[in-house]
Amino acid sequence: MPYQPFRLDRLNVLAEYSKQAPHIGSHPNYPALSLCSGRAYPYVEAMSQLLRIQTPVLFESGAGMFDPVSAVSTWHPDFTRDIRMEVDDIRSFLENVVADNIGLSIDYAKRSQAALVGSPNGGIEEARLEVDEYVTKNHPSFNVFHTHISIDVVPPGLTKAEGMQWLAQTCGISVSEMAFVGDTGGDVGALLIVGASFAPANGTQEAKSSAKHASSFNDIEAVLEAYEMSKVAP
Repeated sequence: MPYQPFRLDRLNVLAEYSKQAPHIGSHPNYPALSLCSGRAYPYVEAMSQLLRIQTPVLFESGAGMFDPVSAVSTWHPDFTRDIRMEVDDIRSFLENVVADNIGLSIDYAKRSQAALVGSPNGGIEEARLEVDEYVTKNHPSFNVFHTHISIDVVPPGLTKAEGMQWLAQTCGISVSEMAFVGDTGGDVGALLIVGASFAPANGTQEAKSSAKHASSFNDIEAVLEAYEMSKVAP
């Protein structure tokens, strides 16, 4: 959960699973673990260490990929100079939104997205209406995804669905061989294209309706359940 201490005991269980299968195909029963997060590179890189991940991971919804083995990060080919200029324009608009609302702040760690963060009662919903209107008028090909604490304006071709396809290609597998856990509207595209998809009980209704399995558990418990369900029986 945002702004809550990590449940390190449960994350360690997931890390032990990852230790069993550090690479794709390295264990006959355990699937390799990866990340596809809307968060920026530093967060995803740190989580890959915490979870002992050795497969490539995705940050900023798949616009960026980090390889924990080579310690090299790369940007998706669709993150072009023109797209970057559009992101910069949207970020400038968000700075004006923040200037009018002290409960919000810019997520400057992100490069491929323009993003706002704040508390649930910090004006996120009101800001979303402003952002929706501006993006629809000036950058209609961009996507506006939001949670109760964030707004992410994501370029076309750089959503989690495209990110998962890029990851699959990099790893030499198909998306039908992948499982995905998602809890918000920004996860829907990825939930719809993978072979096995899961959503936690505290996910949005859109995410739960798009997943093949809607868990009765929240957060990390739902992730652990999804991993167990994705294991191949001995």
